[in-house]
Amino acid sequence: MIRRIELLNFKAHGKASFKFGDGVNFIYGPNGSGKTSIMEAISVALFGSQWVRKVGGKWADYLRRGATSGEVKLYMSHMGNEILIVRKFGENGTTPSGTYMSINGSIIARGDADVTAAVINKLGIGIEEYRNLLYIRQGELRRVLQEAEYIDKILRLDEFDKLDELLRELLNELRAKRERVGGKWEELERRRQLLATKTESLRQRLAELEKKLGELAGVKEKYLEAERRYLKLKEQYVSLAKEREGLEKKFEELAQAAIEAERDLELLEKEIEEIKRASEELKGLPQIGDVEREYYELRQLISIAEKIPPEARSYDPVRLEEARRRLEEATKRLAEVNTRLELIRDVVRLASRAEGGVCPICGSPLRPEAVKRHELELAGLEREVKRLEDLVQQLRAEVRKYESLDKLYQAYKDYLKIDLTSAKRKLAELEELYRKKTETEKRRSYLTALVERERDVAERIKEVRRRLEENEKRIKEVSSRLSQIDREVEEVKSSLEEAEALYQQLRVKHDEYLATEALVRELKAQLKDAESELESVKTELEKMRGEIEKLDKALATGKNIRNTLGEIKPLARQILLRAINEELNYVFLKLRHKESFKSAQLVELNGRYVARISTPTGYIEHNLLSLGEQNLLALSIRVALARALLGGAPFMMLDEPTEHLDEEHRRRIVELVRDLTSVVPTIVVTSHLGEFEEVADVVIQL
Repeated sequence: MIRRIELLNFKAHGKASFKFGDGVNFIYGPNGSGKTSIMEAISVALFGSQWVRKVGGKWADYLRRGATSGEVKLYMSHMGNEILIVRKFGENGTTPSGTYMSINGSIIARGDADVTAAVINKLGIGIEEYRNLLYIRQGELRRVLQEAEYIDKILRLDEFDKLDELLRELLNELRAKRERVGGKWEELERRRQLLATKTESLRQRLAELEKKLGELAGVKEKYLEAERRYLKLKEQYVSLAKEREGLEKKFEELAQAAIEAERDLELLEKEIEEIKRASEELKGLPQIGDVEREYYELRQLISIAEKIPPEARSYDPVRLEEARRRLEEATKRLAEVNTRLELIRDVVRLASRAEGGVCPICGSPLRPEAVKRHELELAGLEREVKRLEDLVQQLRAEVRKYESLDKLYQAYKDYLKIDLTSAKRKLAELEELYRKKTETEKRRSYLTALVERERDVAERIKEVRRRLEENEKRIKEVSSRLSQIDREVEEVKSSLEEAEALYQQLRVKHDEYLATEALVRELKAQLKDAESELESVKTELEKMRGEIEKLDKALATGKNIRNTLGEIKPLARQILLRAINEELNYVFLKLRHKESFKSAQLVELNGRYVARISTPTGYIEHNLLSLGEQNLLALSIRVALARALLGGAPFMMLDEPTEHLDEEHRRRIVELVRDLTSVVPTIVVTSHLGEFEEVADVVIQL
């Protein structure tokens, strides 16, 4: 059934592939080489996250150290179909896109949960059957004989106990609810009686108050008429008082306005007098000519003259002409000396090439004294050239200096003739005259503006006088209305006092009427609420009575179900044991190594399971068998359980079944595994010893 498994970064395996075949598949290698990891990889491939949670691990435990992702591929054959299960995973779980199951090349499921469901559906193997029957982990071979509840767990008979416990808890909850509902029903019944008493009392009290309300009904109309008259007179009185207050305020405002108008009139008359004086003064103001232009022109000249540099004032244009003349003479003298210098240099050069004291050009004799004289003259001329060149440079600098001064002199030439002392004196006189003219013009402008206001002030005086006359007229009107209001207030006040006295008398009776009317409304509302609450309580009582009946029925039904479950569990165990024993005898007879062992049987004695072997001398219970015989019986029971529950054991995996056994018992386990292939087509077994090599059909050495 299991054909091949491919691993990538799974525990100790980086990249590996292992092939399996029918018969015994022996995985051989030292401890820590990854034998158990192959079986774990098959488990992970089949059940994914369910297996990881079942063994209490996490995905990171299956990942090779340093790797970020791993992958398991399991190839199987089942009922003529080729099945491939792939699960790609990381530290936090499988990758949906890399987890799938295919049959004959067609993908039928994707994702962790869907692939696991497809495995269970197609192979007919659940995780509990796989873990307890098909995958026997190290040290768990004889667990089926040692733990009393182990077989019940495989047969799912423990589910009856779980269901019974659930029913017991449910019945306890129902009893508690029955007690709560019964207590609430009693409380509501007491409340119903109290509400009935309260409703009758409210009806009696309401009848008394309605009778009293009828007796006080006539007072209401009289009170309302007296109230209307009283309020009307009070409103009239308040209106007159407010009007009087407003007129008094208006009178004060008019009086204040009259005072302000008289003050304004007095100020305007003073302003007219001031305007007349200004008119006279305006006529006597002097006329001063245009000194402004002359003042600013002179101030400009003085400003420029004061800025003339001292060197411009002391400069004489003759100096520039003299410097230029001297430069010209020195330049001419330098040219002459240079001409003579070139001539002497040629002479000296020719004399240096002369042979035998004869000139090389004309053939004339050259005396040493003449040559020496020319050399001395050459040296003197060179010194003269140097002196003249320095003089020319000096004179050129002097000319440039005088040219700069001359340019400055020409710029200020027209201002050098000004007498600053006389000019400043004249400027002071013009400034004083200009200041007087400015002050006079300012005064003239002010007086002119003042005189121009004369007509406007006269108009304002007329307006103020008109306002005074109008205010006096309105003051008389207000005074007249105040006198009239005082008379009306006295008349209304007398009528108001009479109406108020009657209103207060009737108010006491009316308040009693209103209080009674409000109490009647309140009692009606209370009666309505009490009647409504009473009906609600009655409805709730009926509802609770029905709920109590339902709870009583549910409790009776729950008790019956528990009793039935207690009867079904032993019956189910007997049926399952008969089916298991049929398979057990078949398997046991295939695997037995003693002819004296006639049959094997699994029975229940005093609440525990006992496996026993039939011999000619009687039954032998499993705890009296040797270790090898116990292993035989344990394997037979597991295969029988698989055949009874799954229809057969398609494969079986044993992890280190010979661990901690001596040589004789290891040999018997090897023989047992070999014989097991007669009832189980594919067996995978691991060991760090080589005892299975002789019986193995496929050997995988790590």
